[in-house]
Amino acid sequence: MKRLLLVRTAAIFGACIGLFASAARAGGDAAAQPQDAATTLIAFVAANATDPFNDLIAVFEHEHPGVRVVPEYAGTQILETQAEQGAPFDVFVSADRAHVDALARERLVTGIAPLSEGHEVIVVPKDDPAGILSLRDLAEKPAKLVLAAGNVPIGTYTRQVLARAALDYGRGFPDRVLAQAVSFESNVKQVLEKVALDEADAGIVYFTDVTPAYASKVTIVPIPQKYEVEAANYIAAAAQSRRPDLARELVALAVGPAGQAIFRRHGYDPLR
Repeated sequence: MKRLLLVRTAAIFGACIGLFASAARAGGDAAAQPQDAATTLIAFVAANATDPFNDLIAVFEHEHPGVRVVPEYAGTQILETQAEQGAPFDVFVSADRAHVDALARERLVTGIAPLSEGHEVIVVPKDDPAGILSLRDLAEKPAKLVLAAGNVPIGTYTRQVLARAALDYGRGFPDRVLAQAVSFESNVKQVLEKVALDEADAGIVYFTDVTPAYASKVTIVPIPQKYEVEAANYIAAAAQSRRPDLARELVALAVGPAGQAIFRRHGYDPLR
């Protein structure tokens, strides 16, 4: 219940900086990008961090008049591919360590730092048509599941959760759950959206994805803590940033006290 209360505070905090955040939320629109690219930072950001990063952008732009941060939110694996193919970016936020480490090996990012931590939950539609009340029910009850693909960080975490649970529920538990999946999505937001639209009976997402906007559409079914996997976001500056000074300042803001306060207000677990 304490974790649920953390999410509710996000709406209150958002109202305090809403005037700044409106510009940041529009940043993904290419047509709205400023003419002077020298004052623009491009941030590739894992989809799960959309809301806190919008707030972070608002604070950064307020502290740096004339600077615009343009975010692109997508699955980490998609953003990694774009970076590897030469798409320009200045800051990279990954939903796991593996993808950002891959970019570091290719000398595309530098200064990797932990950004936030979270955990996984099951979400079901408000009317819960399949009667999913526990993790075990994902295999024991007939249900249409929507999960993330295996190369998506939340998809990897999902499979790790199932593997841990198999120690108690039987070796075939992960296969029985995956067999009930009707689709595998490319990012966590797509999983949540399909459950919220009653297109699936259940899905596994990050706890922080169930923002106040979704709390009226889905119900959280907790995953026992012993099966949870630490789901950490990481942030790094681009090695070839056009404005390396500003990129490092944005990273510093994100991992510093002000940035960490934003992530906690959005329901993320404190960094260990």
